[in-house]
Amino acid sequence: MAILDWDEWYEIGILSIDHQHHNMFDALNRMHDAVSADEGEARVRQTLDSLVDCTVTHFRDEEARLAAIDFPGLKEHQAEHAKLLDQVAEFIATYNADPTADNANKLALFLVEWIVRHINEMDMRYIEAMKAKGMT
Repeated sequence: MAILDWDEWYEIGILSIDHQHHNMFDALNRMHDAVSADEGEARVRQTLDSLVDCTVTHFRDEEARLAAIDFPGLKEHQAEHAKLLDQVAEFIATYNADPTADNANKLALFLVEWIVRHINEMDMRYIEAMKAKGMT
């Protein structure tokens, strides 16, 4: 059962970024499913690693696009990304020290709130600038 369902409401209109966001939702749901189905610590770690990899790739690509268009909010966006990665590292350290479903679920719930807020607040700020530069 998905913890976060993809919906057109989350689309920003930049296809490659929408695709990456969708992949992040899928990775988050796979991690949540592994925890919910009690698939074991190794599987949870595998899905967690996949989620982090997908997120890091997305952040790198998004920041490169913002730099390419000289987006004035790039530094703020990068700081938001760095903050999230630090917070995720803290959750992972907590999970590594005590690999319980509760600790994995805390990370999943945090990420649900973060990704929804980030897309709807931070990412919406650059849509028009990217489209004006011909990015789709």
